[in-house]
Amino acid sequence: MPVLSWLEILREWDEAGFYLINKSLRNPVFDLLMPFVTNKWNFLLPAAVLLGYVLLFRPKRDRIIALAAIAVILLADETSQLLKELFQRTRPFHPLRDTTRIVSFSFPSNHASNMFALAVFLYYNYPRSGWLWLPAAALVGYSRVYVGSHYPFDVLGGAIWGILIGLVGVAVVRYLMRIAGVQQTNPSKDNTNHLACGPETFP
Repeated sequence: MPVLSWLEILREWDEAGFYLINKSLRNPVFDLLMPFVTNKWNFLLPAAVLLGYVLLFRPKRDRIIALAAIAVILLADETSQLLKELFQRTRPFHPLRDTTRIVSFSFPSNHASNMFALAVFLYYNYPRSGWLWLPAAALVGYSRVYVGSHYPFDVLGGAIWGILIGLVGVAVVRYLMRIAGVQQTNPSKDNTNHLACGPETFP
């Protein structure tokens, strides 16, 4: 089958998935929950308080991880924005003739890339909290489709990109800990050092 035919099939699947989540699966609970989850400003203050606590009161290992987590989020966010400019895929509300919003691009989702990058990074360093971070990342990604800002493949692309950035962050922080002389806890045996946070708050 020609490549263009496959691309057309993927586009049709993507639009069908969007309408399923954004229209068919709507319910009163998600109508309240998803706009809250998708709004980064709802979590900015708790994240700032947690960061201050870690930097002031936690051991050096946790301070390095906290600062590296910020760098991971920023890297995921900036590189995702560059990819958006490269692919220039318009958001779902443009084809739906919503002229009240400015033109912005959709692929990949910054929310998904940031959240999955952070989830992978924290899962490696604090594996006991992994059960929280990965579902939280998936919830944020789902919310982006539910509120009409992204197609499902935008979220999937952002998740894949975020996972790659998170793995890069893991490698870098291991190197930083070695040169800083910080004892690295084996992820499979980390029973004491785990960071408990709210959902990721960046776009």
